[in-house]
Amino acid sequence: MPSSSGISAACGGVCDTGRQHGDLSTPIQRVPEEAPPEPVAVSARQATSIGLPAKRRIWERMLRECEAMVQHALSTGRVVPTDVMARLDQAVSAPDLPGAVAAPDRRDDPPGDAAAGSASAMETPRFVSLAMAHAGLALAIAPATPEAVLLMADERERHPVRYEFGPLPLVRQMLGLTILSLLVLLAVSIRKEVNAVNMSQNLLELSGYPLLMIETFLFSAASLGACFANLQRINTVISDGTYDPRVQSTYWTRWVMGVISGMILSQIVYDFFLAQSGNDTTVHATPAAIGQPILALLGGYSVDFVHGILKRAINTVGNFFGVSMGDGVDNQRRAGMTEALAQERLATASELAELQRALPDNPEMDEIRKRFNGLIQRISPKAS
Repeated sequence: MPSSSGISAACGGVCDTGRQHGDLSTPIQRVPEEAPPEPVAVSARQATSIGLPAKRRIWERMLRECEAMVQHALSTGRVVPTDVMARLDQAVSAPDLPGAVAAPDRRDDPPGDAAAGSASAMETPRFVSLAMAHAGLALAIAPATPEAVLLMADERERHPVRYEFGPLPLVRQMLGLTILSLLVLLAVSIRKEVNAVNMSQNLLELSGYPLLMIETFLFSAASLGACFANLQRINTVISDGTYDPRVQSTYWTRWVMGVISGMILSQIVYDFFLAQSGNDTTVHATPAAIGQPILALLGGYSVDFVHGILKRAINTVGNFFGVSMGDGVDNQRRAGMTEALAQERLATASELAELQRALPDNPEMDEIRKRFNGLIQRISPKAS
């Protein structure tokens, strides 16, 4: 194939000859575009050196998780299939880690590396056997997850003393926050500012140091309720072995939401209930010194309850002003269902119309045609 410079020189010669002979009608040939450069080829040695560290990390991770799952299955009485244990034994029987997933191309390697390449190709099934054993063990310990089992096993090995107070750092942190909230609640409750008179007043009627003590007392009560709820949830997922470290931040978020809910429920909603109760002896029979701490504790424990109260209040205010405050997701789902129903009715009406046209044209079919017309008018979207 001629080069672009040769083609350009030939084109220039033709053009000059045309101009010398006065023939300007000769078309000028286009110079073809050069093909893009081919990607740089990576040798088998370079590809192997890149993939080996990644494969070694995956191998070590699967091996640690398999060990943790076997210990978990044996300690909890889970039945592990014998073929799974046989594949695990096949994978870990050799002393060294397999070199590569597939036998690399050794044409670029020195002759001395041929033996190493064949050895790596023979060791390849070990990686696959370990992966299959890992999958079988994960099914055997379900619903527990390999990651959760490995986290608890590593924590028990690294910190055996701390493990007695909680199998994970989050549990110990939440337990420490619970004890701190309880100590603050007890320490603040012995102050003379925390009494029935000050507790019966809201945050707009108190000021200064007495208000600080009352708010600290209610804050610690709400924190205690939020910690209690989080510990209950964490204990459930740890007992099932389904703890996910990726959602660890949600427990702290729920603690913050619980504290806010407890403060709102004890300071704002409680006064609103007292104002709306009037002469109701049932509500006034509970003194504020007991009612507000209980509401703070319950608000911290049940975030969804306070969220439902606020959502109900927002809907009531919106309905009072004639504004729809429904959930946008529900409205979209309802609109989609209505549209789908209309499309289905339209399709059914079209099919009935086609059947009506297919009837033979004789007087005996007039009654059937009338019935078809009635059905079409009944299910037509325009009629609704």
